[in-house]
Amino acid sequence: MNKIAIILNMMLWMLPLNIISVSAQEIRPVQDSLQSITIYGDTVKSRPAGFVKIDIENTSKMVTPLGEADAIKYIQTLPGISTGVEGTSSFYVRGGNLGNNVITLDGIRIYGYGHLLGLTSTVPNNIIKEVNFHVGGFNAESSNLLASHIAIHTKDGNFENAQIEANISNFIIGAYATAPIVKGKAAFITEVRVSPLQLEYSMAEELLEKHTNLFNDMKAGIYDMFGKVNYKINSNHNVYGEIFYSMDKFGYGDRENASYDRMQWNNFIGNIHWEWKRNDFSSVGASLSFNNYGSNQQQEKTIGEVYNKLGITSQIKELVANAQFKYRLDKGWKLAIGARATKSYFAPGSCKLYGTENTGYSNSQNKSENLLTNIYGELEYKKNDNEYALLAVRGNGFFTQMGKWDEFSEFNTEVSLSGSKRLTNWIGVEATFDWLSQYYHTLEGIPLGWSLDMIVPSSAKLRPERSVQYYGGLFIQHKKHKVSLGAYYKDLKNLIYFSEASNFFSSHLSSWSGFIKTGNGTSKGIEVLYEREGDKLGYKITYTWSKTTRKFNDLNRGKIFLAKYDRPHILNIQGNYMLHKSEKRKIGTNMLFTFQNGNLESVKSATYMGYLPDWDNEIILDYFSGINNLRLKDYIRLDIGCYGEFYREKTVHSVKFGIYNVLNRHNCFSLYYNNEEKEWKQIYIFPIMPSFSYSIEF
Repeated sequence: MNKIAIILNMMLWMLPLNIISVSAQEIRPVQDSLQSITIYGDTVKSRPAGFVKIDIENTSKMVTPLGEADAIKYIQTLPGISTGVEGTSSFYVRGGNLGNNVITLDGIRIYGYGHLLGLTSTVPNNIIKEVNFHVGGFNAESSNLLASHIAIHTKDGNFENAQIEANISNFIIGAYATAPIVKGKAAFITEVRVSPLQLEYSMAEELLEKHTNLFNDMKAGIYDMFGKVNYKINSNHNVYGEIFYSMDKFGYGDRENASYDRMQWNNFIGNIHWEWKRNDFSSVGASLSFNNYGSNQQQEKTIGEVYNKLGITSQIKELVANAQFKYRLDKGWKLAIGARATKSYFAPGSCKLYGTENTGYSNSQNKSENLLTNIYGELEYKKNDNEYALLAVRGNGFFTQMGKWDEFSEFNTEVSLSGSKRLTNWIGVEATFDWLSQYYHTLEGIPLGWSLDMIVPSSAKLRPERSVQYYGGLFIQHKKHKVSLGAYYKDLKNLIYFSEASNFFSSHLSSWSGFIKTGNGTSKGIEVLYEREGDKLGYKITYTWSKTTRKFNDLNRGKIFLAKYDRPHILNIQGNYMLHKSEKRKIGTNMLFTFQNGNLESVKSATYMGYLPDWDNEIILDYFSGINNLRLKDYIRLDIGCYGEFYREKTVHSVKFGIYNVLNRHNCFSLYYNNEEKEWKQIYIFPIMPSFSYSIEF
């Protein structure tokens, strides 16, 4: 765990190691968990419950540790969301695990969403047209998930004029361009970004060597690329093709003492999509995509005079075909039906062990071929902004083969319901129901939201995860003020507990199936949102009370325990104030304050002396009172920032400054016991941290 903190802090402007001591006496037992619009009115509108359209403009202005806009950072401020390690992409929705969330890019799943171990997104903000966030009442195309769906849709491109933008921040340098290929008929979009982390390290290398020998020879390469070509066959008929690629690779260690580590993960997505609007009532569409995700970890170490090397790789390849037909019925009804087939190949935790440089290796492979088929239908109803209803049904078939004789198949049905009704001009009611299944399982490691967590398919031993979720609430709107108040209950089955989660790099990962426990969980909570919208002043307050528990027959003596990221109370306060707005410039300021109860840790409650058979010497044994038996200190953070947009005749300049964690609070996310110093150590990620970004658009 302390190595993880060192790695992260090194990569963040070469910060010092953030480990502080805490007296053992401080260890205490645990106690028994919107959309923004710019049109104001006195009449509330019925809406899809469990759905939020993310405000891209507000997202781009948020203060982040690396200065990069990231939709997940905005989502982490919404009700019902518990965060993992601060500043990262980890988030937990209504008691689900991190791996129960799905992120898609134009309908294609992204497995490695995070750069720099999850500290920022691999998807550039410039290419995003809209982000839709679903936590309940899922539409028919949302599948293979239990908690949430972040659906990212990219821009179509500029069919009339060329547009170029260059940008720079603490972490990344990028260039974006869009232009017509055939004016009015075809256009392209492209974005390339690269991180100057290697250059920053070279500038601070001498300083680092004085404080630690871990990074005497660090090598880093971080970049991503996106390209899209959109062709309008006619006004009702178009096709587009796109590719996306991202890469993160790090090497660090002490070559003089023959100790070196490497990490690498990458995404490649290729997608072709066709859509034809047949008439005012119906349309058809189809897509074919390929997805290749891989991660690799290597460690070299000489022990005595023996050279040792360990390599662990994971890979997912997917080929997805999807077709859909939509039809608009009379009197506010819409119908959509479709079919999707996903052919996948998994090779999680494949391990190569080298004895010496000349003796070769032994190779442990975990391979499977899988087929997931979905037939889905959706019926939507909307009546004059007074009533809204959605029924989505999915029929799933999952087939897997691990080796010649190990086969598994399962068929089941999923159902989602969503409804809302306006009772008066300013108040309405809403509800959702979801019965879901998930066939891919994430063996979560350090809770960073990073891209090294292994993902494995269902099997005869590892059955699909299931959940049933209920939500009901009120929504209110009066002029610029919006309020929502609701409660949820979620029941989860076949959840995963990976006992080797803390060993982010270990040969045990090649034997992951032996370290998995399955069990059940529940979560219940109350969610409150108040929002005031305004051109000059706007603010939002969200509050969540929740309780999330787990029960595994083979863990904690079969007793119920609190989930690691059960946080009973979560409060977020956001504010935006426009200081100046004119035709030539726009200057504003913003802030975010967040309070959350600390996450839970499993720590030893006591030690005692014992003996082993046929041993004369005493040994020290640890006693654990239970899993997640200590709640860490409350998480408190304040961010402030300012931004400006300056309009010239042919250019637009955008500048953003921010200070992350203004209070310089050391928010601990984990503990470990230092046997040499005989005391507990707290690990945190971010002290006070400035951020900066600048872009120029032509």
